[in-house]
Amino acid sequence: MEEKFLYHIWDAGHLSSDLRTVSGKPLRIQYQGQFNTFRGPDFVNTIINLDGEDLRGAVEIHLNTQDWLKHCHQEDQFYNQVVLHVVLNHNGVGKHTVKENGELSEILELKDQLSEDIQKLIGDIRQTHVQSGDAYCELLSAIDNDRLFAILSLYGRQRFMGKVRRFNAALSLSDFDQILYEGMMEAAGYDKNKFNMLQLAQSITFANLKEWMNGSLDSLGMTGILSGASGLIAKSKNRLSEALYQSLLQAYELQPFYARKLSIDWQLFRIRPGNHPLLRLILLSEFLYSCLKEGLLSRFLSDVEYAFPKPELRYKRFKLLFSNITNDSLLHSKGLGRTVINNIYLNIYLPIMYLYAQKLSDTAMTQSVMESWDTFAALEENYITRFMCRHINPSQISAVNKRALYQQGLIDLFYRTCRYHLCEQCKEQSLNNA
Repeated sequence: MEEKFLYHIWDAGHLSSDLRTVSGKPLRIQYQGQFNTFRGPDFVNTIINLDGEDLRGAVEIHLNTQDWLKHCHQEDQFYNQVVLHVVLNHNGVGKHTVKENGELSEILELKDQLSEDIQKLIGDIRQTHVQSGDAYCELLSAIDNDRLFAILSLYGRQRFMGKVRRFNAALSLSDFDQILYEGMMEAAGYDKNKFNMLQLAQSITFANLKEWMNGSLDSLGMTGILSGASGLIAKSKNRLSEALYQSLLQAYELQPFYARKLSIDWQLFRIRPGNHPLLRLILLSEFLYSCLKEGLLSRFLSDVEYAFPKPELRYKRFKLLFSNITNDSLLHSKGLGRTVINNIYLNIYLPIMYLYAQKLSDTAMTQSVMESWDTFAALEENYITRFMCRHINPSQISAVNKRALYQQGLIDLFYRTCRYHLCEQCKEQSLNNA
């Protein structure tokens, strides 16, 4: 078995309901986390309940426990955030994995704790893969528009509910203001730095910022803390004017609230100027500061969600909140930009508002938010949607790329099955849901 198939097992939750770590502690997976395509552990932002204690961190996955040592993770500080070491076979001496900082991580051995369906699949699995040049897909190719859009709508809504479950799990460790703050920071991080921005938001919380504001922290000081403690000022001097660099540096050094230096592995190579995390952080921080007093949730409810607007009105009101975010005192910019705002709206705001409506048992609001998701215009194409469109009739690609729902369906299909070449499982699941 290849290690990447273990990623699928973990990501899809093909585990028994009664999990125990190698040391004997009961384990419950609240949220499996997000696959990490950059340096560090395989899944980040994972939430687990270990022996009655809720933990948030990262998960590293190996075929064998000793692979941790073979890959020298015990010498790498970027693996200190691991809260669970998942292995197919435990072949180590001890009952825990030792991290670079000397702390212990629990080990979960999967061998005898897999669900029945995945055990059967492993028994029947054939070691063949779809050739990279083969564009034909038995699920998506050579079908009519109605069938194609029905399949993509199904998977698109499935992806939406997955986001809702993720935020619900995060809510068990914080509150709506914090998960909105984390989500917005993550979405502003672009593909290469989204988890780094998330790590920053989890290290310097919304509650921290609110407390410091009550202690006389101004907007510039808050931006200085976020950009200074994260290391972005030091790493990005050549991206800023001298006046802006000195302003942020001075604000960070003079503020009395936070002095810790965070260890964040920023990915800055070949980043377009508009996508640079420091510039995104500067622009977003002005909006965040304006919400500290009343809270993010209260701001969105009062300025966007009152009277439960129609989908097109909801988006207009949401976008209006960011239209004046230019931070002229720091840099000349037109704001966050439509791409970032749309990303925050679709992937963060709507799922969290849906979750909020669920908590209130407000059917009208849940239906309205779901309609906003179903009808929202397409986001910019990415490498996943371009790859998946290879399997669709060329005459249908334009229609697919007109609605975010269809794009999200393609992304969900890719992450669930296509990247692991689980074609038969993909077809069977779609037929069962039809």
